[in-house]
Amino acid sequence: MRAGRLRFRVMIEQATESKNSVGEVLQTWNYVGSVWADIEPIRGEERLNIAQAQAVARHMKDLLSVPGWLEERINLPAEGGFGRHDLHQDEEFGHPDGGFLLMCGIQRPGQDNLPHDHGTTWVVYGVYEGAIEQTKWRWSYPEADRTAPELKPLESWVQKPGDIAFFLPGEIHHTCCVADDRAVVVRLEGQKLAGMLRHRYDPKTNTAELYTSGS
Repeated sequence: MRAGRLRFRVMIEQATESKNSVGEVLQTWNYVGSVWADIEPIRGEERLNIAQAQAVARHMKDLLSVPGWLEERINLPAEGGFGRHDLHQDEEFGHPDGGFLLMCGIQRPGQDNLPHDHGTTWVVYGVYEGAIEQTKWRWSYPEADRTAPELKPLESWVQKPGDIAFFLPGEIHHTCCVADDRAVVVRLEGQKLAGMLRHRYDPKTNTAELYTSGS
């Protein structure tokens, strides 16, 4: 943020609690300091993205708790079955346009992909069986040369059965199957990714490639 845009003086206060003579809790705010800042309200579109993904995540949590539904839906074998299966596509609802897709992918041990984004849509991931490691990435601008950004891992975590995670438009991540046999991952794409312009990233060369998802 440019210093010229820091137009508001923001006072920072800290809350402390105490009790009065009858035991009631009283909260007071004490001055800590002040800083110059700018105010940038969240856009309605961003609120909508988050609200949609959160709502889908809650429903997916319930769906993953139902035993046996996926085996029945796609005749999932006890072992193997690697690949992807489309479960439902809706032409009316989605983001940014209609056409969300519910699908599942069955991944081999060690199967991973390059860091990528999901274009202008969000994607919710739920693990039905096994486990995957999710890694989020971000661009870092080294002090030595601010014009030579580097792609750096931001955080990683293991997503286990019943765990939900989502990624908003433009966020960068990649997945890796860390299960001994397979990982069964249910995914809802806010809009079907096939045919959508997206980016994939190479941390070794710090480059981004524009591509279109395959069908």
